[in-house]
Amino acid sequence: MRRSLFVTLTSIFAALAIMFTILKLEFPFPVLLYLKFDFAEIPVVSAFFLINPYAGFITSIIHFLFLLYRSGDLLGASMKFSAVFSMLVGFWLIHKFFGRTGGRSWFILSSLLGGFLRIIVMSLLNVIVLLWIAPGYLDYAVFVLSSFFGYSLSYSDTLIWTLIFTGVYNFIHVFFSFIPSIIIVRALGSRFGFHGHSSSID
Repeated sequence: MRRSLFVTLTSIFAALAIMFTILKLEFPFPVLLYLKFDFAEIPVVSAFFLINPYAGFITSIIHFLFLLYRSGDLLGASMKFSAVFSMLVGFWLIHKFFGRTGGRSWFILSSLLGGFLRIIVMSLLNVIVLLWIAPGYLDYAVFVLSSFFGYSLSYSDTLIWTLIFTGVYNFIHVFFSFIPSIIIVRALGSRFGFHGHSSSID
């Protein structure tokens, strides 16, 4: 792929991710309402599969920088970036070792490994954040989950349930981001002749 085309397409997908964020195209996870299913991840994943993995990683970094600039919230922006980046690493590992076949096995492996890495990374980060960096979030989780279950939870139980629900959310989000992206990639690929996953930039 020519460098100019790579830059142009990557810029377009990064701009789409930023636009979706500005428009607040998101909706909350039913239990922990601060977790949001974010449409801005779809352009990032689409760039990864339509152009190549470098485009996906670069788009995620640009989106992270925009989140940081817009909100000034280093913690929130970093958590979002970590979730997306770890998922992309899972996709990249499947691409690296198995190639891009687009078959059922490829779909399952990409989804599972992307979801597994995202869950592991975010679980570890949530433990660090809830116990040491921002324990106020754990107090909020106690209130929310106690209301959800209908009885008072201890801090240890709240931490466990928070990790469980966050893991479920992250796994669902992989498919929420992955499936529309694959549909977009196949539609654009057949329309404009993009094959995706070019390994080099001329």
